[in-house]
Amino acid sequence: MRFSDHLQKNIIETHAGRLLSKFKIKSRRDVLFFEDILVDYIKECEKNGYEKEIRNVSKKWMNLTMQQMTPKILKKAPLFFLNKIMKNLWVSLGLMSDLSIIKSENIIEIKTKNETPTRVIGENNFIVGFYEGILNILFKSNLKCIKFLQTKRHCKYTFNIEDEPFDFIKCKEKEVYNKLNQLPESVGIDFKSALKKGIFNLKKDNKIYFRGKSIILGENTLSHLISNSNLLPEKIPYISYDFFKKIIKEDSTDEEKLVLIKTILQIMGWGIIKVKKSKKYILMEIKNPPYGLQSEKDNWEFLIRTVLGYLWLLDKDFVVKNIKEQYKKLIILYSK
Repeated sequence: MRFSDHLQKNIIETHAGRLLSKFKIKSRRDVLFFEDILVDYIKECEKNGYEKEIRNVSKKWMNLTMQQMTPKILKKAPLFFLNKIMKNLWVSLGLMSDLSIIKSENIIEIKTKNETPTRVIGENNFIVGFYEGILNILFKSNLKCIKFLQTKRHCKYTFNIEDEPFDFIKCKEKEVYNKLNQLPESVGIDFKSALKKGIFNLKKDNKIYFRGKSIILGENTLSHLISNSNLLPEKIPYISYDFFKKIIKEDSTDEEKLVLIKTILQIMGWGIIKVKKSKKYILMEIKNPPYGLQSEKDNWEFLIRTVLGYLWLLDKDFVVKNIKEQYKKLIILYSK
């Protein structure tokens, strides 16, 4: 099945401000995000010596997701679940082109082709943590990655199943997560409409693009974990600015640029967004932002600083002046 099939069959429901994925795993709120920004952030963390920390972020993300989103019956057949259901899902979403997993006694071997984010960044610890988090839950054990080989095209990972049982992580109850992520019907363009209008493109490689740049779909808890990790938050707006300055027309007016960021973030599932501008400030209001599965505080710092980098296209003097959080609402003041 291709990404377009998921949309046609409403396996992925698209609404203004919200994407709901209803795969064989439990339904969840997903978001779209710019692959290059995430990849460059991971690269920056690893370059600055935070390999272990970013690996743990990814591991926890998958611990939480697999723990809460995978039906018990599928956890009882982990190899079938990974080699059939997850392989088909990840390939259909353009996150990789192939996956195979074999188990021999206490050794698990994973082989992939063209996986995100390795296809862009090359060797990285983020994806090692990703698989560790999945295997922890499915095999109810701590696993140790004893070796891995990553190229941008082919990867091979070898894990050892340890005797030590895995301690499950506290997380939000699924009912609470669902309630927080509910969104009333809203007026505005959704992702399906954006594809028809050519704002986004779904190409033959089964990947989504915005102005030639890859867009990836994922469960939004990752952004909260990155924000709470406090790993190089000051780097995020610089990464964002460098990304957007390559694809946003310099001769666009400030108003056009603000309408664009409001529109694309709303299409990508980050909530219902309003933007107000004066000479010295920009006020962004986000209704129904996506909430995560983690038990810790929800934290949209990664998104907020990504938007700051975009606003530097208008003026490099903008800073985040104030963040006000209300129930299902964020109000961010950017000023200069």
